[in-house]
Amino acid sequence: MHTKDFASALRAFAAIADFDRSYELHRLAAVLDRGRDETIAARVKRMSPSEQYPGRLKETLDAIAAGLHASGAVKASSSVRELLKIFTGRPGASVDDFCTAICLPPAPQGVGARRFKSQNAALANDICSELTPYIDDADVFRTRLDALIAARPAGIATWTLVANRLVGNNRTYRDRKSAVRAILNYIEARSLIAPLARGLELAGPQ
Repeated sequence: MHTKDFASALRAFAAIADFDRSYELHRLAAVLDRGRDETIAARVKRMSPSEQYPGRLKETLDAIAAGLHASGAVKASSSVRELLKIFTGRPGASVDDFCTAICLPPAPQGVGARRFKSQNAALANDICSELTPYIDDADVFRTRLDALIAARPAGIATWTLVANRLVGNNRTYRDRKSAVRAILNYIEARSLIAPLARGLELAGPQ
């Protein structure tokens, strides 16, 4: 099953779910609907396994996989099982935090924690201070980010610090481009959450 078909299927299941499960399924569907249409296995390879996951969403997907398998839809069931590979760590995360985390690019294999002697903490603080006010306005944020990249030369060490502070993680990036991409993925994920949450709040529990 491909990502866009999978997203459509999740929305169909959401239509018969309770309010909380419906929101979680819609939220995951929005993540899968982004970007190019590809197999679930291919998308999972480009996602980051989570340190925490929403337990109820995992239970829902487990039930969907079991139901599909029982009805003879073995390939569709296998796609759900493939997606469940990113539900690692322990339960307890909100679906919004989970979706933000899995959208980050995977950490480079074989790269451990490194000490960056060239890290400019003061510059990183300045960049974060200039970007934070626009964190919920994706268009303005991107414009400010482009301007800062052009105006303030900084290496991978400093941009790693900026990315980790804005995103709220502790990753190592192979280059500045990867760090900036992680920031943009985080901002795009936030921009998807707000309208979806507002729409579900307006709909209210049925």
